[in-house]
Amino acid sequence: MKEYIKLLKQGLPASYSQIFFSDQRLFAFMLLPASFIDPATGLSGLICVFMSLTAAHVLGLNPISARQGYYSFNSLLTGLVLGTTFQFNAALLIYLLIGGLLSLLFTVWCSSFSIRYKVPFLSIPFIITIWLLFLSMRAAHTGIVGVGASPFQWPKEIISSLAIQCNYNGSNCLLHFMAIYFKAMAAIFFQHSVVAGIVISIGLLIYSRISFTLSLLGFAAGFLFFKIIYPHAPEPDFNWLSFNFILSAIAIGYFMIPSGASYLLVFIATLLTQLFISALGVLAQSFFLPLYSLPFSLVTMLLIVVLNNRYTIRYLHLVQYQLHSPEKNLYMFRSASERFKNDTYVHIHLPFFGEWFISQGHSGNITHKDKWRYAWDFVVTGGDGKTMRNHGSQLADYYCYSLPVTAPADGQVILLEDGIEDNLVGDVNLEQNWGNTIVLKHSEGLYSKLSHIKAGSFKVKTGDYIKKGDVLGLCGNSGRSPEPHIHFQLQATPFIGSHTLKYPLSYYIIKAEEKYILRSFDYPKEGETIIRPSPTALLQQSFHFIPGMKLEFDVNDGKKTYPEQWEVFTDISNFSYLYCHRTQSLAYFSNNGTLFYFTSFKGDEKSLLYYFYLAAYKVLLSYFPALEIHDELPVQDSKSVLKPLQDLIAPFHVLMKASFRSEYIFADNERLPKTIRIASAVTSTGISTTKKTFELEIENNQLKSITVNSDQLCIKAVNSSF
Repeated sequence: MKEYIKLLKQGLPASYSQIFFSDQRLFAFMLLPASFIDPATGLSGLICVFMSLTAAHVLGLNPISARQGYYSFNSLLTGLVLGTTFQFNAALLIYLLIGGLLSLLFTVWCSSFSIRYKVPFLSIPFIITIWLLFLSMRAAHTGIVGVGASPFQWPKEIISSLAIQCNYNGSNCLLHFMAIYFKAMAAIFFQHSVVAGIVISIGLLIYSRISFTLSLLGFAAGFLFFKIIYPHAPEPDFNWLSFNFILSAIAIGYFMIPSGASYLLVFIATLLTQLFISALGVLAQSFFLPLYSLPFSLVTMLLIVVLNNRYTIRYLHLVQYQLHSPEKNLYMFRSASERFKNDTYVHIHLPFFGEWFISQGHSGNITHKDKWRYAWDFVVTGGDGKTMRNHGSQLADYYCYSLPVTAPADGQVILLEDGIEDNLVGDVNLEQNWGNTIVLKHSEGLYSKLSHIKAGSFKVKTGDYIKKGDVLGLCGNSGRSPEPHIHFQLQATPFIGSHTLKYPLSYYIIKAEEKYILRSFDYPKEGETIIRPSPTALLQQSFHFIPGMKLEFDVNDGKKTYPEQWEVFTDISNFSYLYCHRTQSLAYFSNNGTLFYFTSFKGDEKSLLYYFYLAAYKVLLSYFPALEIHDELPVQDSKSVLKPLQDLIAPFHVLMKASFRSEYIFADNERLPKTIRIASAVTSTGISTTKKTFELEIENNQLKSITVNSDQLCIKAVNSSF
C-alpha cells in the first residue's frame, strides 16, 4: 500500500507535465487546475489517470516509469476527450475506466516498438484508444454519444468541440493573435478558455523558456502557412487543430538539441503538420473520427526516424541522454562537446612507465617529415637535462636503455620483427631503418607501431592479445637510432613502413618546473617532459563505485544533523549513477580507470549528493602533488539572475560560464598514500561571480568526509563508518 500511495502521489501530477515532456512538479500543479476550468473534463481526465496508475501497479509495471507519468499521460488525454465530448453519467464513468486501462495497454505495446526503433510513441496510444472507443460506442448505440445536461456544466455553455472562436479586431492584431494562441494552448487539455491557456503558457514559461518561445514560433508559423495555403478558408478552420503546431515545435526543442538549425526545422515541421492535418482530415472524416494530436505525433516521429538514420551528423543533434528540459539538454550537450571534443573511441596511452622527454615530436627536424611526420621519439633525462650518465660512451649509460616498453592500448600483436642488434653509440643502421619493431592492432584502421626495441627483449609474439600497460619489450638502440630511444606512431595500415596517422593520446601529465598539468586527448609537443598517469591505489579504490554499494553519511548543515544514504545503481543503458534515498536525486558518473568524473545530475540541488557531484566533477585517479584539474560545468548549475535571459538566447549564444577547478592539497605519503585531501571550487559568472568551495578527504580506501563552503552555506558530512 505504501508503494501504491507513493505511485499516486508522484504519478498523478507527472501525468500532466509529461504532455509537455516535463518532469517539473510546479508545472504539473499549474496544469492540473487548468484542466479543471471545465470541471467535467478535468474530473474525467483525473479518473482515467487514476485507473491507469492503479492498473500499472497491479500489473507490476516499472514503478519508476509509472511515477514519471510515462504510462498514464495518454490516459489523461483519453479522459479529457471523453469528459469534454460526452455527458458525465454512470455510463461515461464505465468508459473512463475502460479508456484508462486501454490506453495503458496500448502505451506498453507501443513502448516496445519505441525502444526497438528509437522513436517516441507520443500520443499514439491515446489516438488508438479514442478511435476504438468511439467506434465501439457507435456500434453499440449506447445513448451517451452527444452532449446533455451535466452537473459540472458551466452556466454559459457546454464544451462540445475544439472549435476556437475569436472576434477579430483589426485595430489590435497582436491581441487577436495572442487570444487564439492561448485558446490553442488550452485546447491541448481540451479546454475552451483563454484563462486556461494563459495558466498553461505561464507554466510552460517557468518550466522552459526555450519551449515557450518554440510554442510561439510554431503557432505563428502554422498561422502563416494556413493563410498562404488556404487564403479564403475561415479562421475557425485553422483554430480547430492548431495546438498540433505548438506541440510539434515543443517536441523539436525536446528531442533535439536547441540550435539555430532546430528553430529553422520548426518551419518545416509546421508545414508538414498543416499538410497532415489537411490530408488526414479528409480520410478521418470519412469514418467520422477526430484527428486530435495525430498530426503532431506522426510528424515528430517521421523527423526523428529520418535523423536517426543519418550517416553524417552536422546539424540537428538528437538528445542522447534526456534531462527533460531543453535548456538542460542544451547546456549538457555544449559542456560535453567541449569536455570531450577530441575524445576517441580507442584510448591510446603513452607506451612506458614513469617520466620521459620528447626529443622529437610531430614534424620534427630530423626524421619526422612528410607522410611520417605524426610520430614521437621518447628518451629519459636526468636532473641535468642529459640523456646519459658519465660520458655516454656505453649503451648502459643511457637512462632509457633497457627500460620497459608497454602496450598503449588493448589489442593484438600483428607483426613483430626481432634479431637486429643494437647500434654502438653514435652509429646507425640505415638498411634496417626501424630496427626491432612491433605493430599492434587496436581496431579496424587503427594500429600502433613501436620501434628501436632491444634485440631479444620481446615478451610477446605475433598473434598474442595484449592489454593496456602490458610489457612488450625493452627500449633499445636498433635501426636508425644514434642513441637509445622509443619511436612511437599511430597508423591506419598494419605494416612496418606505414604512413603515420594523426591521433591524440588520451591522458598524460606534463611536468613543467615542478608543476603537473593534466592533458586529455591532445598531442604532446617536442621538448615536453611527460608522464603516463598510473592509478594510485587509494584513489582507485575510493572511487570504485559498483552496483549495490552503499555510502552512509552523518550530515551537519549548521542547524541540524541528519543521516543520508547513497546507493550505486546501473540503468537499462548500463550507465552507473549514485542515488540519494532521502532526496531521490541521481548523479551519473563514469570511471575509465584513469579518471572518475560525473556526467549529469537530476534532483535536489540542495542535497549532499549534488554538492559531491560538484566537488568531484573530475578526479584524476593518480596522485601528483599540487596537480590542478580544470573543467567546464553545464550553465544549468549557475544561479545567476541572468539565467532566464541566457535560456532565451542559449540556442544561439551562451554568455555565462561555470568552471571547475581541483587540486591535491595533502598526502601523507607521495608514493603510497593512505590519506589524501582534494580541494575543489566551482565558480559561476553572470552579473556577479559566485563561488562554492569543497574539500574531500580520502582515507582507508573510501570517502571519509565532504566539506562544503560558500557565502551562505557550511556543510560537513562524515562517512558513518568512521
